[in-house]
Amino acid sequence: MAHASINKYRQVTVSSVKEMTPYDQVKLVFANIVGKLSAAKGFIQRKEFDKKGIAISDCITLLGALQQVLNFEGDNAVSTNLDSLYDYCQRTLLMANMENNIDKLDEVIVLIKEIKSGWEAIPLEHRS
Repeated sequence: MAHASINKYRQVTVSSVKEMTPYDQVKLVFANIVGKLSAAKGFIQRKEFDKKGIAISDCITLLGALQQVLNFEGDNAVSTNLDSLYDYCQRTLLMANMENNIDKLDEVIVLIKEIKSGWEAIPLEHRS
């Protein structure tokens, strides 16, 4: 059975993503990463290594997309720190993929959920 986050993601069409605010688009990316990594854990357990590789590769790509939209104008320590954290997550996922290591997937899931929680705490007036 597919993870709930993946089912929610599948319901989103390209046109509905274009209609989303940038805030909601990033929120969707976080949810998609968590869902795909949860699925990858199941793929490892069931020895479905091709599917695991695709799911992890998708997450690495999504993390790259998050890096591309960071704002480095001025002295933006938050963007610099997020860039480093996303890079760390990508490298950890590469190792998790090569080693079929669920603990490394869990590590990245915890980090992304923490970032997602901070993102969701942004006050409404600052979400534009």
